[in-house]
Amino acid sequence: MASTPRPDFARVARLRGAEQGVIYEAARQGLIPEDIAHALTAPDVGDLLLFQGFEVVADLDVLTGPGSGAVDVPRHLGDCEMPAFVNVADAAQCAVLYRSLLVRGTAAEQAALINRDVLRRLWPQRLAPEAVVQVWERRFPELTGP
Repeated sequence: MASTPRPDFARVARLRGAEQGVIYEAARQGLIPEDIAHALTAPDVGDLLLFQGFEVVADLDVLTGPGSGAVDVPRHLGDCEMPAFVNVADAAQCAVLYRSLLVRGTAAEQAALINRDVLRRLWPQRLAPEAVVQVWERRFPELTGP
């Protein structure tokens, strides 16, 4: 009878610590923005963000995605929750798309597919993990305003 493997939590902690060290060094060298590095190395950040990272556009004005109609979802963002095409007018579908873009999309994809006005309308729904939301809100305080 095979025994059940036991998790090696010390190894997991070492891996997290090593990844955080890589992130600190990348920020020191200017390879990633300091605000993103700070978010990724917070004690409560999830493993997905820590090991994957995320991007944020430099300016809300570059968010020129469609305000209506269908969006062709990039293949790497698609999953079981999201169809290949998302109708921006469908708030639920749009929120799932925007969440994927905020967490896994490149800044170029965010600029091309997120509409600034739609993002502002959906923002109160807390579209992303707290670490991502904090970076967006620090960069763009107007997201939290009326």
